Amino acid sequence: MLVSQSSGGQAAIDRFLDTRSQALSLFASKGYRNVGMRELASALGINCGSIYNHIESKEALLYEFFEELYELLQLKAAQIQRRTAAPGRLRAIIEMHLDLQARMPCHFQLVEREWPSLTEPWLSQAAALRLNYEQIVAEALDHPASDLSCAKSVVTLLNQAPAWLLSVAPKAMQRVDLVHGVVQLMLDQAAIKCGASGLDLTD
Repeated sequence: MLVSQSSGGQAAIDRFLDTRSQALSLFASKGYRNVGMRELASALGINCGSIYNHIESKEALLYEFFEELYELLQLKAAQIQRRTAAPGRLRAIIEMHLDLQARMPCHFQLVEREWPSLTEPWLSQAAALRLNYEQIVAEALDHPASDLSCAKSVVTLLNQAPAWLLSVAPKAMQRVDLVHGVVQLMLDQAAIKCGASGLDLTD
């Protein structure tokens, strides 16, 4: 959305972001499939009859929230890869991921709960965004037992962390320590099992 950088233009941007935030909260609280177009239009502050002048579709808007989250995760993870030495990358990514969860809870609720609501082409595009992030996480694992499938499991663990973390680790650094320890244990156990089965982990 292009607007002038006047006070009026900034006010328009603020209104746009506010109404979009309301749509995000509505999807997260009620569930995407339970939000009708009239209710969505009301949340966006527009007339239901003109809603398609403002959004491509309800599903396209849902995808935009997926896109926002995974592009931000990918950007921040790539920065960590460039700026952090290998031994500290995994912990830094975990800390970044959990911090974003605290600041963007509705986005994470949607990506965990609403994948089945996406159809093509949105589904493939969202999957590609998540894959890009998982590939960066796979590099950060830096462990002989790690691969892309392992990174996928780690990302799933991170996305689902709020469901159990808050009750056992009230402080942010405690949560980072706990998740980091769980991931390291997963990797170590995988390495032991692969070694016992005679697999060459260096390939």
